[in-house]
Amino acid sequence: MSENLDDRITAVFEERAENLSAEELREWSTDTQHDRDLLEALSGPGAKLLSGPRGCGKSTLLRRTYFELLTTRKALPAYVNYSKSLALEPLFHKSANAPMLFRQWVLAKIVIGIYAAFDQAQVEPPPTLSRIIDPARELVQELGAGGAPPEQRFKLAPSQLLEFLEEWPKHFGAKRTVLLLDDAAHAFSHEQQKDFFEIFRELRSRTVAAKAAVYPGVTRYSPHFHVGHEAQVLEAWIQPSGEAFLSTMRRVLFNRLPHEYADVLRQNTDICDYLALASFGIPRGFLLMISGVLGVDQDARHASRQKRMQWLPAKSAVQEHADSVRGIFRALSRKLPRFKNFVDVGSELERAALAQIRSYNSGQNESEKAVTFALQDPIPNEIDRVVGLLEYAGILRRKSTVSRGVKGVFHRFDVHYALLASENSLSLGRSYSASDVVRALESPLSKSFVRSTARGLLGDDALNRCRIDLQPCPNCNTPRASPDARFCINCGAELRAESVYISLLAAPIAELPITRNKIDGLKKAGMHSVQDILLDVDGRKLRSVPYVGEVWAARIRNAAEEFAGV
Repeated sequence: MSENLDDRITAVFEERAENLSAEELREWSTDTQHDRDLLEALSGPGAKLLSGPRGCGKSTLLRRTYFELLTTRKALPAYVNYSKSLALEPLFHKSANAPMLFRQWVLAKIVIGIYAAFDQAQVEPPPTLSRIIDPARELVQELGAGGAPPEQRFKLAPSQLLEFLEEWPKHFGAKRTVLLLDDAAHAFSHEQQKDFFEIFRELRSRTVAAKAAVYPGVTRYSPHFHVGHEAQVLEAWIQPSGEAFLSTMRRVLFNRLPHEYADVLRQNTDICDYLALASFGIPRGFLLMISGVLGVDQDARHASRQKRMQWLPAKSAVQEHADSVRGIFRALSRKLPRFKNFVDVGSELERAALAQIRSYNSGQNESEKAVTFALQDPIPNEIDRVVGLLEYAGILRRKSTVSRGVKGVFHRFDVHYALLASENSLSLGRSYSASDVVRALESPLSKSFVRSTARGLLGDDALNRCRIDLQPCPNCNTPRASPDARFCINCGAELRAESVYISLLAAPIAELPITRNKIDGLKKAGMHSVQDILLDVDGRKLRSVPYVGEVWAARIRNAAEEFAGV
């Protein structure tokens, strides 16, 4: 394979849309009517919340909207990525003015995003923007490095910024401003989350519209922010049961891949469709599995690129993807340490649901297989929180509720197809093919679901196990009286919460959603913690690991950054 093709393949399997150019996004995007509707909503007036799990395409939609508005000048756009917000979390443990610094950071990032739009469009920025850009950059740089600036020159109120956002479009040749706020959930810091959505509420007017990418299940809004009233929710997640799903996912690949690989896929459509369905509508997961089966994610020194797609490597890719999805869910124990018990119960709920679906499917024809389970209404608050965490990881996807008359009302949830396939919950027997899985998952399943209750799946003590896990007093080991307690009720010692961000940096690499072989190789290279990976800025250590080339090095670094971020 030529060096040029290697470079193209490395770019093709870039997983994060924020790292792609306008040209790459334009060439590789596959539009459906759903995509076009979302792009129109994101570029238009009114506040919007773009919801979906990681890797479902939220960043792609926001970036495409940004570049389209840069070209058409229908509005002045700002693309702002808040993925590193958790790096500011230690400030909340050691600085009394941390909330103020965080709010200034949120506003400074928007100012930088607006300035970037003027720069990319080669338009002279207005004087009021030029005067505050350097202080904004200084604040973001200092806070990103883990400290507060000794002399904070950037000071701006949301109301002041709103006035600027109403003024600046005139200098751009537009009438409106659209703020595209990516990774805006701040899901793992309650204080940040509350402050962000208060700012979000304030940055709106007839000519200013904010759009924020959020996660299902874990995003918590401020007391004054009412979803539906303050902002419309848009669903970014592709429906894998949709009629045009497989044709859309094929076009995603054929638009991206060089013809050498596209030809291989066209000759193996059953395996290609199997992997597409196993992705559960998450394009990033689809690309990960495809790259593994084709062998394009290996170091050139050890590469064995495939001329054909084979069944066993495809099954292994789906198993690895299922393990990765579970890894994302388990990581919540560190990111939300108070909810460790809820994560444990969530793992039990996943296993129990898969077992019930498998039992149901064992007596069904191929065209009558189920992928959905349902919990009878009402769902206890504790279990609903568990379900929300599973939604964040993409393990469950909430569907509409249905009534079964005297049997009750049921809340339905689709289970991730990679989990169904890897655990053989479709009950296809010991020897089955890719086409068998595709036929089972493509069948009309709207009426087939497994009914249960929280108690039926988890036992009588499930609610008792869903308890907030509070750190005891470090001085006398007395349990905390409440999550917000600041002093020990026994000895009076100050109760300090451990920094989640520092804990994530110190986490062993085994907690990252990457394969066991890669983890073993990283350890041999002297990389044992998440921080070790992030400190390898130029990627030399990563690329010294056998079978880790450009694609896998980027993938491992992305996994570490997402683990330590939102």
